[in-house]
Amino acid sequence: MLTLPASFDKTLIEPFLCLGIATVARSSSQQYVRGTISSLLEGLTPEERKSIYSMPFVAHTNPDNHPILREPWLAHLFNQILEYHVSEDDLAKLRCFEEGHHFRDKSMYDNGYLLEKCYNAGASWVAVIEDDVLARSGWALRSLQTTSANDRLLYIRMFYTEGLLGWNSEEWVGYLGWSFVSSLLLLSILLAARVKSKRINRLLPNLNVAILCFVCLPAFVSLYFMAGRITMQPPVTGVHEMDRFGCCSQGFIFPRSMVPRLVEQTRKAMDEDYYVDMLLERWADAENLGRFILIPSILQHVGRKSSRGWGYDESASTTWNFGFDDRPPSFSNPFPSGAE
Repeated sequence: MLTLPASFDKTLIEPFLCLGIATVARSSSQQYVRGTISSLLEGLTPEERKSIYSMPFVAHTNPDNHPILREPWLAHLFNQILEYHVSEDDLAKLRCFEEGHHFRDKSMYDNGYLLEKCYNAGASWVAVIEDDVLARSGWALRSLQTTSANDRLLYIRMFYTEGLLGWNSEEWVGYLGWSFVSSLLLLSILLAARVKSKRINRLLPNLNVAILCFVCLPAFVSLYFMAGRITMQPPVTGVHEMDRFGCCSQGFIFPRSMVPRLVEQTRKAMDEDYYVDMLLERWADAENLGRFILIPSILQHVGRKSSRGWGYDESASTTWNFGFDDRPPSFSNPFPSGAE
């Protein structure tokens, strides 16, 4: 069972990473954020803790609606407990979002607000994480191994689901083409073998060639596709660019240079029918920005109760990463001050 780490020295060196955790109370008694916080902080060295400006964001217009705010351990673990400190107009708008269950608009506002506050903390990198995940041990070192001066980098994705990495209908022409090429290649090999060997020519009459090329091979191709892409073409461990089929918004790390523009994008998208991850993909496609991912995933989605309330629980219960427990590669330490 995960245990909450002890209180830590909040005297910061220059923060390397701002860790923002947006949390909303679930309707049930189960609040996943406790496990999320524990898994993120457990195992960090004192140097790492001092290099991370940590900040949970209680995303309620009335923060007392979230039960963890009344729990004494919260203030001991973080540099700041973030609540809404906004204008009356914005607060009224947020109340409308809550009362009208406009979850997409509120999520867009909340992400922009949390990004802005993390930017103000002065960190070089900003991590925005949802409250229903578990982090792999050593997540800080592993997630930041890709940090470098890269003007194109938009984010490092901390979670993905393999469900969108299967055989995609958008690529059906390529699948058909390779299947056709395989048939032609097999046919060419068989015909060439018949020409070069009389014995093979006797063993492979036209009927047998036709059966091998147009019955057996299509059957093997069908089995290949039925086994699934993740089984037949498993993702390679390491850091990879993922500019398509990324899902969802459980966790991202952004370079500081991108945050002001990203906040502006969230404000523009407030009245559009977009989720945060959809906004990121649209913006990245438009400006050819880099999107990277670590395989295996360093976050795992947990829980069957969505923060969006009734109607979203089914999708929440199926958002999962199967490779989360795979053995991770070794990583170098990106933290300052000689953290080991």
